Amino acid sequence: MIHENIYWLYEKIIPERTCNEIINYFKDKEKHKAVIGPKNKINSKIRESSLVFDTTNLWIDHLINPFIKNANISAGWKFDIDYPETHQFTEYKINQHYDWHADAWEKPYNIPGNYKHNKIRKLSMSLCLSDETSYEGGELLFSITEKNNKKTILTIEKMKKKGSLIVFPSYIWHKVKPVTEGIRYSLVIWYLGDTYR
Repeated sequence: MIHENIYWLYEKIIPERTCNEIINYFKDKEKHKAVIGPKNKINSKIRESSLVFDTTNLWIDHLINPFIKNANISAGWKFDIDYPETHQFTEYKINQHYDWHADAWEKPYNIPGNYKHNKIRKLSMSLCLSDETSYEGGELLFSITEKNNKKTILTIEKMKKKGSLIVFPSYIWHKVKPVTEGIRYSLVIWYLGDTYR
């Protein structure tokens, strides 16, 4: 698939007060070490951070979903998407990071009886919750293969701004560089749909 837009960015679209509410809700909950892949392996060379998963705050979906729907149309992807997965709150401390990866997996979910059964991740959303003056490093990067097979690395500088929200196809390769000072908080949600046909 080739699309003109590999991401759709809303700069500082979520109010600071709302970002703080999200941080305060998740910050004191029990955190888990970040894992990778469908087998949930821990590999700190690839990914190191602390996570909290939550599905109880439907107000977050009501807040975010309109931006996802608009990005899906405005960016020209027009994917058939159904509903979001669990909210993932991520805390990156000094030297923590997430190396190159794509959010989409090779096969659809195989969880009979679960809403995710036979679904794939189609769109990924990341919301920056931290003020850009409160941490260093932690930049979001995309790896793009161009028509001549040349790879280009894009650094999304505006994603360091509190309240900035980015949407992108889940098959896009991306990474979070190590945090070098302070703490970086973000909220990630994946949007599911039937397999491409």
